[in-house]
Amino acid sequence: MTPDGQAIAVLGIPTARVPDRFRPAVPPDPWRGVRESKQGPLAWQAAGPPAGLTMDEEGCLTANVWLPGIPPVHPSPVLIWVHGGAHVAGSNADPLCDGARLAAKYGVIVVAIAYRLGAFGHLRLDHLLGEEYADAGNLALRDVVAGVAWVRDEIAGFGGDPRRITVMGQSAGGAIVATLLAECGGDGLFQRVIIGSATAERTHTLDQAAEVTTELLSDLGGGADPRAVLRAPPGVLIAAQQRVVSRWQLRRSGPATPFRPIVDGRFVHGRPVDRIAAGAGSSVDAIIGTVRNEASAHVDLLRLDDREATSALRAALRDDGRDGDLDSYLAACRRDDGAPLTPAEALESYITDREYRGPMLRLIEARLAARARTYAYLFAWNRADTGAWARRAGHSLELPFVFRHLEDSDQAREQVGAEAPIALRDLMSAAWATFAGSGRPDDDGECRWPMFQDARETIVFDRINRLANDPFAARRRWLAKPPR
Repeated sequence: MTPDGQAIAVLGIPTARVPDRFRPAVPPDPWRGVRESKQGPLAWQAAGPPAGLTMDEEGCLTANVWLPGIPPVHPSPVLIWVHGGAHVAGSNADPLCDGARLAAKYGVIVVAIAYRLGAFGHLRLDHLLGEEYADAGNLALRDVVAGVAWVRDEIAGFGGDPRRITVMGQSAGGAIVATLLAECGGDGLFQRVIIGSATAERTHTLDQAAEVTTELLSDLGGGADPRAVLRAPPGVLIAAQQRVVSRWQLRRSGPATPFRPIVDGRFVHGRPVDRIAAGAGSSVDAIIGTVRNEASAHVDLLRLDDREATSALRAALRDDGRDGDLDSYLAACRRDDGAPLTPAEALESYITDREYRGPMLRLIEARLAARARTYAYLFAWNRADTGAWARRAGHSLELPFVFRHLEDSDQAREQVGAEAPIALRDLMSAAWATFAGSGRPDDDGECRWPMFQDARETIVFDRINRLANDPFAARRRWLAKPPR
């Protein structure tokens, strides 16, 4: 029983099996009789599993399914959740993304799927170990496809409608969904997508991926022997992977993602944003958006010294070929916001523009060029500052609103604070569920949400919701200008 009614949880269902390290998944082993419903093992990662859970290579590809407790008369729409975590962390066990309350409240079926992370899911090896490892670079993507295909093939047995499947991802999960949209969007595997706080531009070329492999091998201590990655215990491989991530983090402000989708010509055939602009996935309806302060986890808005913040912003601009553009960027922010930003706020804004807001807008514009149906959003509700952290509308803050977990656990209250608006939760979760059912987020009449078209129509989710045409217009125009 949830605060929203009855739901049934069927946890830890194998969607595929990993036969060997760095090999594509195969169908799961069958079983007879009754299987216990419990969270499956997690993919290997540095963060480690929550208490009571384990990590495993072979058995990490599972699905958690939440069903409405009262079966609907007609087959239910299906929402598949692909978690984020910078491609190296996360799982389908996050309690703030538990689908029980969505299922109970709106009669949708929610499925959270798992995939291999980090080097286990994105490591180029064919140039060192031969064609039998040609798929190693995009195993995470293939795992997600296997999970979605399992849902398509099996969900009718749970009362779901395989013709109404929405694949939803946020952060790294959103980047994966954007890649699937570009590569599988016309295959009938799914009909709708929701992409949050992600990018459709984060890919490696084969050469760039080979450099990451070289760096990882060096950290493994395997010398010139590439087969060290095959022999290393999982924990040793993860430790080497984290050293690679840490060095990447030092090179550039914002998220560090050395392990990411690779344009390999086998599964990924180009940058997703370019393929989408050319029409890939244009038959698939989409909700796409960001939160206002995506980079607040990377910038201390409370304690960062003004001089240090300005210096960091100048360095970031210089790294991006925009040396000398500081004043014009600050002016653009002032035009958008109606007031000047502090140096720390300006640094956070620029990292957000570079890593999230700009790429997401280019993805939406690519969809517009392809005449695809897209609904754009901006999540702008600010979590109240605390003495430890000024998060504002920070990365991932919208997820407890969508999954309806604001007040039902200590973790939820820690995430959103004590003043999270219940009305905003109800509006967002209803829109997401309605979109999964019909392809339109405003079909239930709870909110007016037009498609993104030439006026750049965007719904702004806040304590008081509103429609805006071209929010952050000045920043958008500034970003569109080529560096000097």
